[in-house]
Amino acid sequence: MTRFLAVLSGALLVLAVALMMPFAAIPAIVLVVAGWWLRVSAVTAVLLALGVLVASETGVLAAAAAGLVATTYLLNTATVSAPVGVVPTTVPSVAGAVLFSVCAIAAALLPLRLAWAPIAAPILVILLYGSIIQGLAVRRPRTATGRTAAPRR
Repeated sequence: MTRFLAVLSGALLVLAVALMMPFAAIPAIVLVVAGWWLRVSAVTAVLLALGVLVASETGVLAAAAAGLVATTYLLNTATVSAPVGVVPTTVPSVAGAVLFSVCAIAAALLPLRLAWAPIAAPILVILLYGSIIQGLAVRRPRTATGRTAAPRR
């Protein structure tokens, strides 16, 4: 299934590049096919798609769709040669990619013109990331000396 998703997402990545800049489809095909064996080629194919997005000045929805396809392509090509049982496209990975794409689309399409938003956005992202990681972090109890206790086995 992983190999099928890698081939499908690679074909969709080439299609996205071909729709935006037809002459860039040939290098995209070469890089996508080579990416099934060499991970560097897969990353280069995604960077080519990113360059095509920048050069063609596409809309927000096309950029989000290309980003989702690129994410799927990288997730699946990275695990084509992985041991049996490694599944890259889980519900959390797909939900996270879609959720972040929806957030990016909403942020790009909001008609707000706030002068301080470019300064506040990175700070807000860091605070949100920190609060999420804080909730996921494993807490070890402290001993009387203030050191963390050894993990229980």
